Amino acid sequence: MNELVRGDPFRTALPIEGSLFDMVPTLLRPVARQSWAGPRMDISETENAYQLAVELPGVPKDAIQVSVCDNTVTISAEGADEKAQKAEEHDWLLRERTFGKVSRSVTLPETVDDGASQARYSDGVLYLTLPKKRTSKRLTVY
Repeated sequence: MNELVRGDPFRTALPIEGSLFDMVPTLLRPVARQSWAGPRMDISETENAYQLAVELPGVPKDAIQVSVCDNTVTISAEGADEKAQKAEEHDWLLRERTFGKVSRSVTLPETVDDGASQARYSDGVLYLTLPKKRTSKRLTVY
């Protein structure tokens, strides 16, 4: 005798075990890669300066360029991996690392003093200290 089973349209539409919440990271991964804007960075602010930490793993120090114009900071770099350039020699199973030119610009809320800016590069991270430009405030006497 045949047994009647109540149909579940969602079970047949999603033949994947687990919940939808388990699938979210997998579904968003391609979107996250496409919207990547350049090197990852952290920006903090003190009373007198902005501090940036920019990830540039595998990039030689002399291949990094920083320009500061008013309140816009641009970091650009070029990294190359000889083994990655000879990709035809490998049967890649997964390839997420990218090499080549990268650039990122950030506009800060205030003008910075580019002449007093400091940079340090250590372990693949570029650290920038960008002092805020001091504005001369005139005392108005009435």
